[in-house]
Amino acid sequence: MPAEPASFRVGFISAVVAYLAWGIFPLFWRQLASVPALELVCHRVIWSTIFLLISIGLLRSTRSRIGLELTGQSWWGEARLTNPSEQSARQLWVISFFAAIVISINWLSFVWAVNSGRILDSSLGYYIAPLCSVALGVAVMKDRLTRWQWSSILIAATGVLLITATHGSVPWVSIAMALSFAIYGLLKKQAQVPPLIGLLMENVILAFPASVYLVFLKQSGTESMGRLGMTTDLLIIAGGAITIPPLMLFAIAARRVSLSTIGMLQYIGPTLQFIVGVEVAGETLSSGRLLGFVLVWIGSAVYVYAAQVQFRKSRRSAV
Repeated sequence: MPAEPASFRVGFISAVVAYLAWGIFPLFWRQLASVPALELVCHRVIWSTIFLLISIGLLRSTRSRIGLELTGQSWWGEARLTNPSEQSARQLWVISFFAAIVISINWLSFVWAVNSGRILDSSLGYYIAPLCSVALGVAVMKDRLTRWQWSSILIAATGVLLITATHGSVPWVSIAMALSFAIYGLLKKQAQVPPLIGLLMENVILAFPASVYLVFLKQSGTESMGRLGMTTDLLIIAGGAITIPPLMLFAIAARRVSLSTIGMLQYIGPTLQFIVGVEVAGETLSSGRLLGFVLVWIGSAVYVYAAQVQFRKSRRSAV
């Protein structure tokens, strides 16, 4: 019995730290506003791939339970990765290919939003991402929603429409971030592969086009690395390094904490981004836009409540 509370504490703390890190990420990426977003994402792919290889090697060498949990027992290039009877390497690579595309869209949208002074749009995207996941569940997985879940989607959608009307344009970057993250989550549910191995497969897929683009920039003399100073170079490299720890912590949390708890904690990230956008970046927040955010917050709160109710029902059914 003592092991279970200890496991929950590890998972809960891991989730909180991961979401705190994602929430303050804009503070880091703002330091690289002079570097084009696409170039930053390409560097992020290359350097995070290198740090992933190092991390996987170190975690494997420890032979610890968490290390094997994150990296699995077999190397990513083998014919079968985790469940030989259900998924082949080819199926996993196909899933990873599409996952790599949507997560690159998410990264690019996020970095562009932060470096363009639109951190609030980034915050909005991650607020509505869980609701997009619910909508995708209906459209793709044929899930049936409760009245509370429908209410959360409608309230949040009203908030987005109000922000659109107030801002004078559709918040495309927020929608792109929300949809890409929701689709990424849906694809990840289909892949039976250890967390870091799955992430490595996605990075390997993105590494070639990223390398080609960076070589093109170098040959054309327009690359940022090596031209804007050592501080910028180190920050670009660090952009790949800081990508990995929150993902590792989230993977640890996902296996130890209930989905309803994860559902509540995930709003730490966009809330911190909202604070950074208003208090640090000084982005303007009109009364109409604020009201739109309030509706999104209410929709998110209703979503969390619906998740809690559903979780309690499932626990009672299980008992």
